[in-house]
Amino acid sequence: MSKPLGPKQIVITNIVSLNTGDAAILWGMFQILRARYGDDTRFVVFDKSAEAAAKYYPWACFRQSLFGNPPRSRLARKLQARGYGHWNGRVRYMALSLAARLLRWKLGLLARLFVNRDDYESVAEYVHADLVVSTGGTYLTENYGLWTNIRDYRLTLAAGSPLVFFTQTLGPFTQPKYREAFTDIFQKASAICLRDERSRQHVLELGIHADKIALAKDAAFVIDAEQRVPPTGALRIAVSVRTMHFFNDGDRSLGDQYKASVAAMVTRAVREYGAEVVFLSTCQGIAEYWTDDTKLADEIVSTLPEDVAQNVTIDRQFRQPMDIVSAYQDFHLVIATRMHAAILSLVAGTPVLGIAYEFKLEELFHQLGMDEARLSTKEMNAEGSQETLGHMLDNLEYWRDKVFAGRAECNRQAASVMDKLPDV
Repeated sequence: MSKPLGPKQIVITNIVSLNTGDAAILWGMFQILRARYGDDTRFVVFDKSAEAAAKYYPWACFRQSLFGNPPRSRLARKLQARGYGHWNGRVRYMALSLAARLLRWKLGLLARLFVNRDDYESVAEYVHADLVVSTGGTYLTENYGLWTNIRDYRLTLAAGSPLVFFTQTLGPFTQPKYREAFTDIFQKASAICLRDERSRQHVLELGIHADKIALAKDAAFVIDAEQRVPPTGALRIAVSVRTMHFFNDGDRSLGDQYKASVAAMVTRAVREYGAEVVFLSTCQGIAEYWTDDTKLADEIVSTLPEDVAQNVTIDRQFRQPMDIVSAYQDFHLVIATRMHAAILSLVAGTPVLGIAYEFKLEELFHQLGMDEARLSTKEMNAEGSQETLGHMLDNLEYWRDKVFAGRAECNRQAASVMDKLPDV
């Protein structure tokens, strides 16, 4: 089916915009894709929480994701309740992909027999798209369920639209069912843009040709922020935390060790450096999202000695990505567990101590020559965390200079994916 003339139409899928880190990626993607395909490029963003996302991010056009939603029909709910919910996804994929093929063959009236009106309009977006882009970030790992994503990619291929994976961290793919699925999908994709060498190896292990892969920095690095002078007055430290629910391998002691280590760093910062500490993360203030980092902040603050807690605040406000950058510019240091808390701190020009719960942050800090400014949730303890924090606080000017020196290069590398994007 020929694509309509006029502005390019791009579909963006697999995003969870209620995570403001993902919203930062989306903002950066818009800038990069407009630079590549024109300022008049039209975007449709498929999100699992489209209605809520539209409320918080009015600068984007959202539609409800086609896969991964709660079952709507009575039969589907019964299958779900009896443990056969996987058939709902399979049958839904078959109906949507059939509708997509019929639309390609200009048999739209026939396609309407297999899907409802909303689904028909959504499938039409895929079919008419000049490009379908699977968002950047970290979601193609076996810590999460992958069939929702796989069905979305297969629908894109059935729709006949070029598929691009935007700059992300992914893998490894160890289960045969996932290896087979992603080998086929990656072979048919137009481009695979990755944030790190380890992800590249995970794709190469599937037999994908290296020419299809591009390494670049996260899309959020293209966010532009004015350079500010360092804040004056008492030392101010922002802290981003997150639950370890998906990353403790069933060992609750890792989460307890993580919380104790953060509490130890806060205690040293307040008692030895006279710091004012504010818990301020990229996932907060959105009631519709499944998690809020302020809840974990509450747990940590409740364990602090009284003299320390008096100098600690929990910021609960929702902010747009640019507003988070602006907020982090008012701090001397950010302790960041969230990947995009670290990235937006770097964009802000503020030194950051990263806490890696996945290899993605380890890879980023290694690329930036900042291994000494990183901890790992698998190895961190109170004493070692306090030592790393002290090293950074005693050398803040060095780390500030390092951040400023690398920020422009990160911006350039993030935008470099334009050279890999297909002509459409």
